[in-house]
Amino acid sequence: MRLLTASLLTMAMTMDAQTMPKTAPPPPAAARPYEFPRAVPRTLANGLRVSVIEDRRLPLVAASLQVLAGHAYAPPEKAGLASLTAALLREGTRKRSSQEIARAVDDAGGQLNATAGNDVATVSMEFMKSKAELGFELMADIVQNPVFAEEEIARQQQQILSSLAVQYANAQYLAGVAAARAILGTHPYAYPGDGTPDTVGALKRKDLVEFYEKHYAPNRAWLVITGDLSAEEAFALAEKWFGGWRRKGPADEPLPEAPPPRAQVLVIDMPTENQTQIAAGHAGVARNHPDYLALQVGNQIFGGSFNSRLNMKLRASEGLTYGASSYFEPSRFSGIFQASTFTRTEKTAEAVRTLVDLLKEFRENPATDAEFEEAKAYLSGSFAIATETASAVASRVLAAEVNGLGNDYWPRFRERLEKLSRAEVEAAVRRFLQPDGLTITAVGNAREFAKALESFGPVRVIPVSDLDLTAPDLVKPKR
Repeated sequence: MRLLTASLLTMAMTMDAQTMPKTAPPPPAAARPYEFPRAVPRTLANGLRVSVIEDRRLPLVAASLQVLAGHAYAPPEKAGLASLTAALLREGTRKRSSQEIARAVDDAGGQLNATAGNDVATVSMEFMKSKAELGFELMADIVQNPVFAEEEIARQQQQILSSLAVQYANAQYLAGVAAARAILGTHPYAYPGDGTPDTVGALKRKDLVEFYEKHYAPNRAWLVITGDLSAEEAFALAEKWFGGWRRKGPADEPLPEAPPPRAQVLVIDMPTENQTQIAAGHAGVARNHPDYLALQVGNQIFGGSFNSRLNMKLRASEGLTYGASSYFEPSRFSGIFQASTFTRTEKTAEAVRTLVDLLKEFRENPATDAEFEEAKAYLSGSFAIATETASAVASRVLAAEVNGLGNDYWPRFRERLEKLSRAEVEAAVRRFLQPDGLTITAVGNAREFAKALESFGPVRVIPVSDLDLTAPDLVKPKR
């Protein structure tokens, strides 16, 4: 009896589902008012550019320092040097050991971090207002007085090498780093920021000291302070702890232009894989490019969300993948545009063809009215959410400073987004997107799909055991 009742109930629910009219999701609501806080700028005598944002909501003080000491400033044969140098800032100074720094941060309930990206190394801290003086003291100490102790270098190297051993067995990771090399060639942005097992293992203490001495300087840096303090209090702290930092070297060094798009296919052969990781793209735009905002709206439509054209086509319509997306990775002088997905080995060529055809169609028809309004509403609505904390505000202000976007970039962001027209987005997409000049990177069982990719450009197949991400041709030299 229970089985019969359950069956009848299931049939009734199925019939109701089939007869119920489908309803469209509600349209985007009007954007709520939000005012991005204004920064007060000042430059210290040593060239350090300081910006202060007062935020009295919580008794917290945050500060972020960015210095032109990112991956792009390390030579290819020393890939990973910028990351290792930044990581070791926290691991001992002339005044404190690594353990003493960690204990001081933990006892105060604060945060102190150092990392490196393409262009800059970032040192950030966040402490309660009552411990802000300690936070600045520790931050200034690790920035200005690192010792790069041999035992700490060895420990960090071992951690990185262990991580790389895992990543080199990951087809998704290899697709991303190999695609960057294939797209950008020998451009400084092309090389993996974490380095390779060979480059990281070969780094010596003198490499770190020389890199630090050459690139870490106040005239190459920006400092943003946010939180529960006045502008004058913040400038006094900046002067006290960073005013004696000695300026040196050139304030900036421009990087070369990225290579133009060209059709080519790079296959990394991993015979044990039963899926293929796919990336398709070409050189992108710098962060300060006038079309960047329009391209962000366009990308949101093409592959920037779950409901994007790319994901809906490859996942929902064709059943070729569980996920697909596209993104821009802008830097100060160039960037990458890339669409990525994964699929079953036997469906590799079909997935690539679908992706490329969709890019071509998108270039011709970048946005419907509904897509355009939904993309703008999402970017506008998420903007306020992404700047709720003092640290997030500091990060945005630094992005504007480092990339030369201007002091009013973020305060006027929503205004400029609202004024952006569909015609401007379509024009930017057509100027930028080059579907006939895509670099296709595929990582998987090459024997099953490499030949089928020849219609997309000249195909190179590199066994994963021969891959060298720093070699000019990506192939390890024969010993």
